[in-house]
Amino acid sequence: MLTSFKNTIIGLILLALAVAGAWRWYENNVQAQSKDQAMEMAARRETAECHLEAFKLRPGLTETDVEIQAAFMDICMEARGYVFLRGCTEEPLVAGGKYNLGYKFNSLCWRKN
Repeated sequence: MLTSFKNTIIGLILLALAVAGAWRWYENNVQAQSKDQAMEMAARRETAECHLEAFKLRPGLTETDVEIQAAFMDICMEARGYVFLRGCTEEPLVAGGKYNLGYKFNSLCWRKN
C-alpha cells in the first residue's frame, strides 16, 4: 500500500514537471511567434494608414506626387514611433536617374523604435 502511494506521488511530480516544461516551451515558441506576427500586422496597418493619408494629401502618380507622398510617409511613420531600416535604399529604375520610391511605402522597411 505504501509503495503504490509513493509511486502515485512520484508520478504526480513527474506529470507536474512535464506540464511545466510544456508550458515553458509554449510560452517561448508559440506566444513569441504570435507577438511577432501581431507587431508585423500593426506595422502593416500603420504603414497602410500613412500611405493612404499621403495619397490623400497629394493624389497622383507623377514623380513629384510620389516624392511628396514619400516625404509625408517619413513624417507620418516617425510620428508613430517607427524608424526606417538602413537596408531599404533607393534603387534606380532606369539609367536616366529616376528612382523607385516604392520602398518608402513597404511595411518591411519600418520597425517600431
